[in-house]
Amino acid sequence: MIPLKRVYIPRKNIHGFEDPIEQWSHDDNTQFLNENVSLDSLTRQCRLKSSFFSNENRALLLSYLNQHYPSGKPTAAQQQNLQLLVDEATFTITTGHQLSLALGPLFLIYKALHVINLCEQYNQTNTGFRLVPIFWLASEDHDFEEVKNVHFFNKTLTWENLQGGPVGRLNTEGLGALYSSINSMVKDDVQEELKALFQIENESYKDHYKSLLNKLFGPYGLLVIDGDDINLKQSFIPHMQQEIKARFIEAEVQKTNEALSHSGKKVQAFVRPVNLFYLSEGRRDRIIPNNGSYLIQDKIWDSEALLNELSAHPDRFSPNVLFRPLYQEFILPNVCYVGGGGELSYWAQLKSAFIAANIPFPLLQTRVSAFIFTQPIPEATLATYFEPLKNQIEQVLSTESSRDALFDGLDAQLEAIKTSMNEGIQEFNSEAIKWCGAQITGLEAAIAHYKQRWQKEEKIRLASQIKGLERTHQALFPTGIPQERYLSLLHFCNRHGYASWVEALKKVINPLSEDIHIFMPYETE
Repeated sequence: MIPLKRVYIPRKNIHGFEDPIEQWSHDDNTQFLNENVSLDSLTRQCRLKSSFFSNENRALLLSYLNQHYPSGKPTAAQQQNLQLLVDEATFTITTGHQLSLALGPLFLIYKALHVINLCEQYNQTNTGFRLVPIFWLASEDHDFEEVKNVHFFNKTLTWENLQGGPVGRLNTEGLGALYSSINSMVKDDVQEELKALFQIENESYKDHYKSLLNKLFGPYGLLVIDGDDINLKQSFIPHMQQEIKARFIEAEVQKTNEALSHSGKKVQAFVRPVNLFYLSEGRRDRIIPNNGSYLIQDKIWDSEALLNELSAHPDRFSPNVLFRPLYQEFILPNVCYVGGGGELSYWAQLKSAFIAANIPFPLLQTRVSAFIFTQPIPEATLATYFEPLKNQIEQVLSTESSRDALFDGLDAQLEAIKTSMNEGIQEFNSEAIKWCGAQITGLEAAIAHYKQRWQKEEKIRLASQIKGLERTHQALFPTGIPQERYLSLLHFCNRHGYASWVEALKKVINPLSEDIHIFMPYETE
């Protein structure tokens, strides 16, 4: 077990993080969002969702889950949650993500543990409702460039795969070799765990990814759902028909986008006339209106043919980023979606579209953000590590040397000399002012040059201390972005295994705090 200590730092005090939606004004919250998440608001949302989520939808969900979690396969915690979902008083809290290589970056881990812990906290209350954590697998995304790299140990490993189409439908060719490379970089006692974790038993990448998530988070009851399923899409046909016929997403989102812009909010996602893709072998193509017909790649479909295709083959249709939330909330008895700032920005474009589709708009919550220190840091100095690196170095040069006193003395003497020089030419002609000014400029340049050279020499003397600051800053902000958006949990697994880190992080993630979490080992006595 890894004994981690948790410290909070206000989000506004760390660069790289925008204000969360929880800090939007009451008016903006009412117009674009919902209540902020609390144990009470979750209960109210359960009551609302219960009047919309039909027994037929629950039966469909249970059929899907029983197919994907056959008897004997789920963990005890997953089995308990599957049984809970039979009850009409059970609802879900959901997060999701693309199929990032080797479960990176770190915030994917934080997302999963966030929804697990939020459900656990809620279920300790006596409201009459129960909550189950869900991970929605974004397997139909087709931007392989966004998921093909994993970063750890100051290295980047890349899965070379030339297939196209939805990432989840890719086969796992070449993945085994990459996992072998990962294993060769960790200590022997960690290798066996990673071999078991990354073992490839499935032909499709999405099935392999489900296996990864189940191995790590199954013990805590997390259930994985992949929307790329013919039966789930079959149930969503009426809404996809509505999108093709009436283009209701565009109509509603355009109005909301204007209101968001008027309120000074960012419009995250571009809305299209038809917010569906068409899936074919190795492809995911937009459906583009074309003079009363529809263009898909290089083929023209009339409206009747496209709707017939939808009815016959719903698995060939894929909601895009602005339609997928409605699909997800239609399938699930969901009351809250947990996501990052960018995700929640496009959810904020959709409230009126949900109303038009008669699907309850969920509560939205900003996921936990965190930094991991591998060494204990005194709380009194912790905040200084999140200041710009330049400021940190300046602080060292100011406090660990005689710089400030020396420079202040030089500046004072320079001002005195300048005053004396100017006073000394008062009885001369205007030409004297010019050559005196030139001499003063030369003195100022000489002092400035002296300061630069002095600081260069002082940095050499304090090089060890400055390099330590640079290493820590690089660990916290690799490539200039927060650690959680770049590094994989693998980066920390050489001393302790992957599952041990997940267990340790679960104990310190607080899903009801908006502050940035700082994790570090306890100080040794």
